[in-house]
Amino acid sequence: MLNELKKSIAAGAMIGIGSTVYLVSENKVVGALLFSIGLFLICSFGMYLFTGKIGYVISNKNKPNCAVIWLGNFIGSIIVSAAVRIAKPNLHEVAAEMVAKKVDQNIIAIIFLSFLCGVLMYLAVDNFAKRPHTVSGIAGIIFCVSVFILCGFEHSIADMNYCVFAVSSLKEAGQYLLFLIIVSISNGLGAITIRQFVKE
Repeated sequence: MLNELKKSIAAGAMIGIGSTVYLVSENKVVGALLFSIGLFLICSFGMYLFTGKIGYVISNKNKPNCAVIWLGNFIGSIIVSAAVRIAKPNLHEVAAEMVAKKVDQNIIAIIFLSFLCGVLMYLAVDNFAKRPHTVSGIAGIIFCVSVFILCGFEHSIADMNYCVFAVSSLKEAGQYLLFLIIVSISNGLGAITIRQFVKE
């Protein structure tokens, strides 16, 4: 379990780096493309990302401990985003505006957008696992990540990072945590569902 937690913290940190580059990018298409460095490093170095593992929780013999992975991702997100927030305090306003729009969506929209993100994340990770370090495997990561960002789909671990950048009060923290739980569950449902359609 300790190894799982360490790899999960590392994965949260990588998504923290991806989230940071997106926030600092004036061109959101460029930011979306560069965000994919996070998932590429996670897949390349065998780190544990909740949205990359949850799709295997039902039908895989080696079921991932998704609760530990989610917690580790959260810890990694807090470490990186809190540190960058201290170093670049101007990102707080950028993230606060973004997160306010996210949490103000109605719950049906949040569930639907998170479900679709889960679909894309599973396909990106599974494709890379089957074709590691090939053009197809790497392109799958870049395109799936860029598409979910530009479409406004909700990714629980990226949203963890944005929430750490944005939070200003305990009331907001509680509101953001509820939002993250809804997104996480919906990401999982998307990943689990698409796996049932495409698994061999």
